[in-house]
Amino acid sequence: MGGGGEGSVDDGTHSDDGDGVKVNVNVRCSNGSKFTVQINLESTVGSFKEVLSSKCDIPADQQRLIYKGRILRDDQTVQSYDGFSFHCCD
Repeated sequence: MGGGGEGSVDDGTHSDDGDGVKVNVNVRCSNGSKFTVQINLESTVGSFKEVLSSKCDIPADQQRLIYKGRILRDDQTVQSYDGFSFHCCD
């Protein structure tokens, strides 16, 4: 699930504004789709969900992002989680 596969978004058009470090995040949706988005590490999970809503067809307020078996909190930063592969569920 690298940054160059089908459905990848790694040109910065879907990342948050700011001067922070940007990383590629691998996402697997509940519908089976997989893609990569680029996001600022200082972005909150809530703002990350907004980016994902256009790719997963799941509204941000209905998404649950899961990493290592736990649901991510909207007020936490992406950087606060150790790793960059998330599962998006509705």
